Amino acid sequence: MKKILLLICIWGIQASCKKEQTPSELVTANGQTFGCRINDKPFIADKWDYGNNVPPIHVNMWYSTVGRYHYLIANGNKENERVEIFLNPRLIQDRRELKFTTRSYPTYASPKDYGLYKTNYPDKEFITNDTLGGYVDLIFADTVMQKIEGRFEFAGTDRNTGEKVTVTNGYFKNFNTL
Repeated sequence: MKKILLLICIWGIQASCKKEQTPSELVTANGQTFGCRINDKPFIADKWDYGNNVPPIHVNMWYSTVGRYHYLIANGNKENERVEIFLNPRLIQDRRELKFTTRSYPTYASPKDYGLYKTNYPDKEFITNDTLGGYVDLIFADTVMQKIEGRFEFAGTDRNTGEKVTVTNGYFKNFNTL
């Protein structure tokens, strides 16, 4: 009888203990949403610059008056980390491969499409290349209203160490109106 009672107590304790819920991996600020996983751990952008009212995420379609085209920069910032997606024109609903060897913007003024994960301390930059790349699925792109939504995944390599990082479950959205 004591064994049965003990088993019932153990079962009751296990049943009442729920697995710890992970927080939402998506951060929304000022009508923009961004989130992903780094090496299967949630990347939650949280670095606000309150003095200048700069949110931890930016999902923007930039317009170049010189070339008269739109390009995309979508990023999220933590205290010591940054994830960034850069896409050149044409921004249309389609899959974009991130399979180029390039430097990141603004290090290089006209980079090819890339995915980037950067740490400041230690200073490492994991960027896509022609061997380890990834993709961005543009789910929605309206260059007139500057609304955009997409999903992304990529693997990046640090040029100095050869170390690799995998970014998965990536998502960005900006449906603010002009």
